[in-house]
Amino acid sequence: MTLPAARYLFFGGKGGVGKTTAASAAALRLLEQAGPDERILLFSTDPAHSLSDSLDLPVGDRVAEVARSGTAVLEAREMDAGAALGRFKERHRGVLGQIAERGTFLDEADVNELLDLSLPGMDEVMALFELSQSDRANVYARVVVDTAPSGHTARLLRLPDVFTRWIATLDRLSEKHRYIVAQFARGGRVREDEADAFLRDLSERVQRVRAMLYDGNQTAFTLVTVPEAMSVEEAVRYFALLGREGVPVTDLIINRIERPRADCPYCRARAAGQEPWLARIENAFAALRLHRVPLLAGEVRGLPALRRFARLAWDTPGADSEEPEDAPDEAVVPAPASPPARPGFVLEPPPRLLVFGGKGGVGKTTAAAAAALALAEADSRRRVLVFSTDPAHSLSDSFGEPVGECRRGVAGRDNLDAMEIDPGARFEALKARYRAWTDALFASLTGGSRWTVQFDREAMQEMVALAPPGIDEIAALSAVSDLLEQGDYATIVLDTAPTGHLVRFLELPGVALSWVHTFLKLLLKYKEVVPWDGVAEELIALSKEIKRVTALLTDADACEFVGVAIPERMSLEETVRLAATLENLRVPMQRLLINNVAPAAAAAACGFCATRRRAQDAVIEAFRERFAGLATLYTAPLQPHEVRGPGRLRDHFARWEALPS
Repeated sequence: MTLPAARYLFFGGKGGVGKTTAASAAALRLLEQAGPDERILLFSTDPAHSLSDSLDLPVGDRVAEVARSGTAVLEAREMDAGAALGRFKERHRGVLGQIAERGTFLDEADVNELLDLSLPGMDEVMALFELSQSDRANVYARVVVDTAPSGHTARLLRLPDVFTRWIATLDRLSEKHRYIVAQFARGGRVREDEADAFLRDLSERVQRVRAMLYDGNQTAFTLVTVPEAMSVEEAVRYFALLGREGVPVTDLIINRIERPRADCPYCRARAAGQEPWLARIENAFAALRLHRVPLLAGEVRGLPALRRFARLAWDTPGADSEEPEDAPDEAVVPAPASPPARPGFVLEPPPRLLVFGGKGGVGKTTAAAAAALALAEADSRRRVLVFSTDPAHSLSDSFGEPVGECRRGVAGRDNLDAMEIDPGARFEALKARYRAWTDALFASLTGGSRWTVQFDREAMQEMVALAPPGIDEIAALSAVSDLLEQGDYATIVLDTAPTGHLVRFLELPGVALSWVHTFLKLLLKYKEVVPWDGVAEELIALSKEIKRVTALLTDADACEFVGVAIPERMSLEETVRLAATLENLRVPMQRLLINNVAPAAAAAACGFCATRRRAQDAVIEAFRERFAGLATLYTAPLQPHEVRGPGRLRDHFARWEALPS
């Protein structure tokens, strides 16, 4: 089967299923098919970029040449959306300030403070703006987009609508100026000025982004999954969301399909465990073209390995047969008869907050669920809560029972609760109270007059939209702090979003605090005009909660961060970057769990497993060298079955072993 003919090829799915690999491989395949002098672009919108790791070439935030085929060229870029947002605000600060001053009672200092805060979702939509510019310039024949994990890409896909509303808010701010000018203009006509031109240009850019995402004539979206419960169920939810949003999904890559090798009980068990999920995929995605890629012994990294992946994914059916390079290149070494016992993962004394984080698909949620269950079972008097901040929640899949907003008595334990929060609900309630306050403000200012300064009212009501992206998550996380303060739980285990969004989440308290302080100053200006106690008190309370969250996350005695990784080079490099960022945020990674290690017994009995284990051992040794003196390392084996439900979670945790230093 050939690649879709669309100009834009998006690749997406749950973290860790091979999105970046599939996108990179597709870009190389397009290069092979490119005409003379054609240029192909491989572009990443994932905050935790992996293109450099996948290609095994330096990319970064610039257009870098990756490969050539004759006179055709493949280029790649890992965009720094935050830096692009900074340039946008600096370039347009004057006109944005002019619009805000025209339409509200804000002065220049107020406007500048608001502009210095994050605009809503702009750091993410900036990536799409950059892509639309390439379309406008008609530089690239084809563009391949490696997206963020599904939960955050779902938010990205909604951003054109969010940004359209933001432009409408700015337009309302300008409307007051136009109205006044029209009263004095000859014939009532108003000439377009710089602010009007800016808004028109923004609207046009958003329309190009919308076309790029939703136009089936130029866009095709390929989902990537693996045949395991959590990945398949998330892919089903993601496919439904993409359908509702109108995104043209055409293909699905089923990655890492196990083979039932006759000489290996472990491989047979893994393959048998995938069979029901392969059947589920056939039924749920019958409308898509399906591409099956087998599990490979070696890591798919570098141009030759990516080209091989492209052959397996996009060539005719039957091309996915196992190739000779999967065979062991040396004799299988038997495992020791009785390997020495190594210390397990100790949770005594338990921290008040235990945070699990890492690259998507490495087993964060499973690790968090297993640790929470172990804590609850170690002491029935200790109440434990496992809490998910990942937009694509998977705790329900991990425990094998629905969790939702709050589930009491998870896994049959009276002292174990779980929450998959809706972070937007709490913040929406605050915004509703703020709008009620602005209504009261303008009623007081106008004394019931019909000349109600309507433009000012609408503008002030919409200013809350300038809240930085993710402040809703901080508002929800403050609930964790409240629960700890109230003493409801001895320990809260936090299952976080994948790396890029986890880092932004940990950076948020400072940004959120600035936003709260700015709004408090605005409210103070009007305190003589209208009672402001309710909103102000709530903002002050939110400020205190944010400070408490910051203090908790940076308190080494109360909070422990546990990194989760897998024995692959891409995971190693991303974990190194995450550890450095955490150190700067004063939330150091104290322990690191290397998950999904091929068992020694399987490697002793099977050539394929032995090849995998040798490659993994080399990466584990690199982990040991890179984290020497920085974190205590543990390993956990890849089980022959999925880790789902209390029994298997319990067994999984029991197999976490300390790596000898």
